Amino acid sequence: MENAKQWHHVFCHICPAHCARKVAVENGEIVAVVPDKESPYPSTPCLYNKSQIMKEVRSHPDRLQYPLKRVGTRGGGKWERISWDEALDTIAEKINGYKEQFGADSVAFLLGEPKELEFAFAQRFASVFGTANCVTPGNY
Repeated sequence: MENAKQWHHVFCHICPAHCARKVAVENGEIVAVVPDKESPYPSTPCLYNKSQIMKEVRSHPDRLQYPLKRVGTRGGGKWERISWDEALDTIAEKINGYKEQFGADSVAFLLGEPKELEFAFAQRFASVFGTANCVTPGNY
């Protein structure tokens, strides 16, 4: 039995405008992307309707969908799948090690193009960690 089409409210991540969009998902795949006129956030139509490639980005065969850990030498191109818990523990161990060895300001938190409250959460995390180094491409 096929799943019914379900609509979800999202933000387009293709350009910095982050327009509000609605995506229709059917059988686990995006089948439509339209401006979200119900959203209080901007939903300006793209001049070239860039948001249509969200379907391709979502289903691209090279898209990472789970954490990977390098196996062997750097540059060898060999990876193994690990759990989210192992990935988060590894990251925490690394950044805490840098903090202990070089001080909290030796660590910087960098975001892509933050949407909604992502930058506020990153700033709070950086503050609790003890660094003021929290950066985005737009340097908001």
